[in-house]
Amino acid sequence: MGFGKAFGFSLLAYIGLNFLFLIIALTISGALNLLFQDISSQPLILFVLFLGPIYFFPGLNVLGIYSSIALGATPDILILAIGSVVSPFVASIIAGKMGENKVGSFGGWFAASMLCSIILGIFAFIEPSVLNYYGIPAVDPTSTFIISILSGAVSGVFYGAFALLLTKTEYF
Repeated sequence: MGFGKAFGFSLLAYIGLNFLFLIIALTISGALNLLFQDISSQPLILFVLFLGPIYFFPGLNVLGIYSSIALGATPDILILAIGSVVSPFVASIIAGKMGENKVGSFGGWFAASMLCSIILGIFAFIEPSVLNYYGIPAVDPTSTFIISILSGAVSGVFYGAFALLLTKTEYF
């Protein structure tokens, strides 16, 4: 039961926080109406917007925050960069708290990370133009799928360490 709770709550937290940071950034930039116009023409954009940050490796997300600050990017870009780090971090913490043991906590977040990356990888074959909306290059569907899976695994292991640290039960 710990794995299911950790998986469900971490997936829900990840998607919810991505949505929150996206809405805040688009409200600041004034592009919220454009988003709704794009969603009405291509509804699959929602999946890419909610799951998109998992495509990029954790180091690239931190580098995105640094470059946004160093280059003086607009506040909406900075908020999206911060959200790409905070969302998986908080989701992994929630997985750590919801999992009843270390396997459930780590496995719940890792499974959520892999599910998100697999969904993004599948979109590379179904509708590659949707991935370009988030800045994911979808030139070759096979390489986009492989990078998505690798990034999901790296994010799952990296942020899964925080889930392990915050697990309720200890074996030693």
